[in-house]
Amino acid sequence: MDDKKIFKLLQRWYPALELKKIPKKKQRCIFQQFQAWLFAEEVTQHEPAYLMAVDAENPHENGLERCAVLQHSQIDISRTQQDIRQRTMPLYQHYEQHKQVIGKYYNVDAQVFDIVFEEIYELLKAHHFELLIIYAETAYWMAVPEDEVKIRKFCKAFAKQFKAEGICIEHYIKLDCLRST
Repeated sequence: MDDKKIFKLLQRWYPALELKKIPKKKQRCIFQQFQAWLFAEEVTQHEPAYLMAVDAENPHENGLERCAVLQHSQIDISRTQQDIRQRTMPLYQHYEQHKQVIGKYYNVDAQVFDIVFEEIYELLKAHHFELLIIYAETAYWMAVPEDEVKIRKFCKAFAKQFKAEGICIEHYIKLDCLRST
């Protein structure tokens, strides 16, 4: 697959990328090339980015402070980071306390990732953005403008583009299911 669609859509969503040359045909289907293209410059810990990783070892390192969309919109992320910590710390504490009993049956990291993405989603939604999650060697996320049609086209083209590498994409939607108490 050598589709330019995902790159063209990204250029529309993120004007800073308009000046970037789209990768050559044979490079477009390599996820690493996609990542490199998204990074406008050499990325350091605090430079703005359009593709953020969530650290599997420490989900509190989730890229919120680097998100170019949030920085350009001057959105305060401190409350969201605080909410993530407040919701995840009891899970970690409970797991540590009862790990001998539930350890092999319970994946605390999966539940923490759910919380991290739910909080990021809530922040983005409040500012008219949507959340895309990319599952590669690690979990990545992107903030994109609300536009269901373009998001659907992007996700479909992305899935085709990187299918050979086993890279998946998801348009995150918060499920409001009943929780028993």
